[in-house]
Amino acid sequence: MEVKTPLYHKVYTYLLDKIKKDYQPGDLLPTQSEIATATETSLITVKRAIKELETDGYLESKPGKGTIIRRPQIIDNHIGVSSWTDSITSQGSVPSTKWVKIKQKAPIATIANSLELKAREKAVTVERLRLIENKPICLMTNHIAARLAPGLNKDTSIGESLYTYLKDQYNLIGILAEEQVYAREATIYEKKTLQLKTPIVLVIERLSFLANKTPFEFSSIIAAADSYVYRSKQINKTVDSKTLNDLLKTESKY
Repeated sequence: MEVKTPLYHKVYTYLLDKIKKDYQPGDLLPTQSEIATATETSLITVKRAIKELETDGYLESKPGKGTIIRRPQIIDNHIGVSSWTDSITSQGSVPSTKWVKIKQKAPIATIANSLELKAREKAVTVERLRLIENKPICLMTNHIAARLAPGLNKDTSIGESLYTYLKDQYNLIGILAEEQVYAREATIYEKKTLQLKTPIVLVIERLSFLANKTPFEFSSIIAAADSYVYRSKQINKTVDSKTLNDLLKTESKY
């Protein structure tokens, strides 16, 4: 039996296309009556579509002003030790890299201690400006112990997923990770590079471990705090394998 697309979803798609092509963040959306006329639908249908767009972060209702276009939120959704590229791609977006800088040197003390490096031992630092649909989204920096990835500092063909590259080239596979997420004021460099409209950035830091509990990578993601959402699914280690697989397939309700 053919499943018909809900009418409100057709209005949702119509408005989303207009938002992406014709409007900028801060612009006012036409009135509900105007949208109903343009789409030949009822006000109830238009209200439902607008509500869905508000939930997805594209619109915001301002009392006394109307409905304004928002900069859509980027949802970085992780299960276990997964890559940013996989997270973004799974949502139907197209990630890319504007530039990559790779250098090898002794990192600052906090990172050296996290990676359990010896005195003056070097790490390879990979810094990238990541884009979604050609728009700057986040600054990403990965520090990898140089002894575990010889020659990485001379290779700029790492592709979009560094984790996939590290697995294929060096058999480095993250099994466990410790993370911390916090907000702070953006630097001048971050404001300019990310074209920020907010003075606050979200910082996600991760320390990844190999199966033998060796810390091999320390990473950070810096993104606009008003448009970037980080989600991580936690799994109880005591559950059986069947329950674990079922849980991993479960859609997020947030």
